[in-house]
Amino acid sequence: MLKLIIFHTLGQLATGILLFIGCVPPSKIGAGFGRFHTVLAWALWLLALWGNFSVPFYLFTGFVLLAFLFSNRNVLYYPFLILAILWSLYLLSSGPLESILGQIPAALVLGSSAVAMLLGHWYLVSPKLSISYLKTLTIALIGAILLRSAFLVDAMLRHQGELQAIHFYEIYGIFFLQRIALGLLLTLVLGILTYFCVRIRSTQSATGILYVVLVFCLVGELIGAYLFVKTGLNL
Repeated sequence: MLKLIIFHTLGQLATGILLFIGCVPPSKIGAGFGRFHTVLAWALWLLALWGNFSVPFYLFTGFVLLAFLFSNRNVLYYPFLILAILWSLYLLSSGPLESILGQIPAALVLGSSAVAMLLGHWYLVSPKLSISYLKTLTIALIGAILLRSAFLVDAMLRHQGELQAIHFYEIYGIFFLQRIALGLLLTLVLGILTYFCVRIRSTQSATGILYVVLVFCLVGELIGAYLFVKTGLNL
């Protein structure tokens, strides 16, 4: 069970990071940003699949390596990044279509929070970088949390009978409340607060808040992965 929880959470985080690093072109921020994040995503998948490597993982490694090598050229960087994203999604697809689609909002939440937090640090070394990139990622974070919440509500409504049959609220109620409070409500409030910090270009304050957001998102999705293992639902 623990291995499956780690697989889902780290795989979603790696996929989300790859999805959002393309929001900042290498021509604007330099090659280091893309190289750092591609290596980070690869390392996360390495941990998620530890001891269970396969041909798809080696293909994913090849595309990540090519994206890393061409992180200073937009025209080559983006095609290889897209291929790395597609293979990352393939690695994450270990169940029926409904459960796979249900993992995408979690990947968006984790990826947007992680990349936004790390981008906040980049303004220390690239002070002339347009604030619009951090603003875009913050808006994406808020949207991802809302989408994740919508998926959770939909799953709860459509599977209410199944949840009652397994006494979900009695057995897992405390975990579910923590998942809602930390992983969705507090992250949404802090995400909105981050946006207002970004609007006045207070990148250090925004980055500090995003640290907390990332931690809460990780806690929320870890609990969500635990509930997924127990119920088969993306909660």
